[in-house]
Amino acid sequence: MKTIVIANHKGGCAKTTTALNLAVVLANQGSRVLAVDLDPQGNLSVACGADLQELESTRCTSHRLMLDVRGDIAAYRMRARPRLDLIPACLDHDAETLIEGQPVSRDLLLKNKLAPVRSGYDYCVIDTPPALRAPTLNALAMSDMTIIPIESSNFALVGLGQVMRMVSAVRKAHAPKMIIMALSTKYKPRQTVDREVRSQVEAMFKTNMFDTWVPDAAAVNQAVGIGKSVYETNMASPAALAFFNLANEIRERFGDEKVGLETIAGAESESSHAVAEEGRR
Repeated sequence: MKTIVIANHKGGCAKTTTALNLAVVLANQGSRVLAVDLDPQGNLSVACGADLQELESTRCTSHRLMLDVRGDIAAYRMRARPRLDLIPACLDHDAETLIEGQPVSRDLLLKNKLAPVRSGYDYCVIDTPPALRAPTLNALAMSDMTIIPIESSNFALVGLGQVMRMVSAVRKAHAPKMIIMALSTKYKPRQTVDREVRSQVEAMFKTNMFDTWVPDAAAVNQAVGIGKSVYETNMASPAALAFFNLANEIRERFGDEKVGLETIAGAESESSHAVAEEGRR
């Protein structure tokens, strides 16, 4: 299982949108995917079909999983889409406080809990909260690739150095083979500010910046508004194609085989057939 972490302590940079669309695309490409929501806002969880009120009652969340000494991970995992499972999150201040206060191996709680299911998935996509605290550190400690989404605005580069220092420190301590990548999000190629920001990020990350950029498209906002990925609501849109290309760039970085659009069509047909069969039973 290759772990992809979406991290930036700045809000509004499309972390959850990237995590959702990437997980859905990878699953549609035929991979077995585990999505982990570590953001207590639970936006990724809602988009994957979780009920936040129910989660507040059952507490079957990623934060509680990290604290459960003897618990079975199956109790915290739900099916979100074909080939895509989710470990959800919701507001739980008590759990966050307990995680922060763990005296031993606090940054390895999630890695240790997911170890038994690593062989069951090809990729794990982790959405992190906009804060460099224990949940984010747990994600980084098991990361094979950390993607830093950088939205195109005058404030995009504020605090980026702090994020890079934290990610680099965790890589040195726990994940020496971690790949760190930058991703332009909400990008408008005709806007001067957007091009200038991307140019500065390219100078900072050099070859560790994705060629793919995620457009600032109405289709993305419309999909988010109904709790879906743009890949599910408007597969023909430039934004959906961008996430498809991003998934293939990630595969290429890992040395995995890239997937063509014709494979997606076959996978979707197979999934539809499976759903129909299930409905007839």
